[in-house]
Amino acid sequence: MSETLDPGFAALAHTLADAAAPVAMRHFRTPLTIETKDDASPVTRADRESEAAMRALIDEAFPEHGILGEEYGPERTDAEYVWVLDPIDGTRAFINGIPLFATLIALVRDGVPVLGLNSYPALDERWLATADTPTLHWGLGNEGAPVQVAGCASLSAARMCTTSQDMFNEPDLARYLSLKGGVADTRFGTDAYAYAMVASGHCDLVAESGMQPYDYLSHAVIVEGAGGVITDWEGKPLRIDSTGSVLAAGDAQVHAAALEALKTS
Repeated sequence: MSETLDPGFAALAHTLADAAAPVAMRHFRTPLTIETKDDASPVTRADRESEAAMRALIDEAFPEHGILGEEYGPERTDAEYVWVLDPIDGTRAFINGIPLFATLIALVRDGVPVLGLNSYPALDERWLATADTPTLHWGLGNEGAPVQVAGCASLSAARMCTTSQDMFNEPDLARYLSLKGGVADTRFGTDAYAYAMVASGHCDLVAESGMQPYDYLSHAVIVEGAGGVITDWEGKPLRIDSTGSVLAAGDAQVHAAALEALKTS
């Protein structure tokens, strides 16, 4: 990590998370009107209100910065710095009363992620990393404590998390099942929390695809800031224009072995 960032960026990221959390919690486990977007994903007023609150704060603090959000789209995305927002990642978890949903906040400079914050309002936890600071964790008695990935002896010993096999198209599913067959254990339904668990050394591997920039960019900074490796399924760094596949690992050798397993025959 060599990028030197304005410390005001991290301060704003915390402010954004602080603003989004009470909005989400006000609607969590309450009767909700659920709409279906064009991509067949669900959305609620909690998603939209959370993103609107964050956009207003960015416009006030850094009006020259761009914004790319899941609910309200792109604004000034040709700017040097662009904030990438997913107000409620894991909306399906949210509407089912499952507390693993997250607010994902990333900042990219010329397309490269330089800040990531994952906030889990129902769990009162968050992780933050920047290009010039390591990954820190708040919650469960920690107040900005550094975290670190764990080593893993081999791919066959790895514990892997994936939100759902339903996220894969047919070719990606075949590749994923090849990887899944080579690990020790797989957990589903983890949403964005799995990446935080890789960063904190509790999970060895995450493999997902079909994702959008607001789904993966914050993870890129958080996993790398804890000493992990995170790329797409071809081994390329994650950028704002990446293909949407993600492979995160705490151990570089396990990551390399997972890439091999994901290769098409």
